[in-house]
Amino acid sequence: MGAENDLPIPERAREFLTGMRIGYISTMRPDGHMSVVPVGIVRDGDVLKISTLSDRQKVRNLERDRRITVCVPDPENPRTYVEIRGVAELADDSDRAYIDSFAREYMGVDKYPYDPPGAARTTITVRASRVSMPKVHGSG
Repeated sequence: MGAENDLPIPERAREFLTGMRIGYISTMRPDGHMSVVPVGIVRDGDVLKISTLSDRQKVRNLERDRRITVCVPDPENPRTYVEIRGVAELADDSDRAYIDSFAREYMGVDKYPYDPPGAARTTITVRASRVSMPKVHGSG
């Protein structure tokens, strides 16, 4: 990835993105319309990590067009949010190393318990080209 997709996440946004957060990702569908879905998101340094089942439409969308937007609202005040635009890197997680490490850290279990038997997983790594955390009138 080029330097334009390795933008550091500013400290205020890094603090906001600490721990596991629920956010929304936008990807481009084959018909040219945007698709927006909620996902669990973890910040790892200056990248965001998302785990998903490999057969999901968002994976197919990102295989075709790596552009992605992530919006993570504050659960207590959704007018406060971080938006990250960038590119996605897809990695096979067939050994379940990432999703099981997520389960240990954020769920307190050794293995992620919610997949159907034999389900393949993909880890999406988001590298930022733009980060914004607007201050909206009336927000904290």
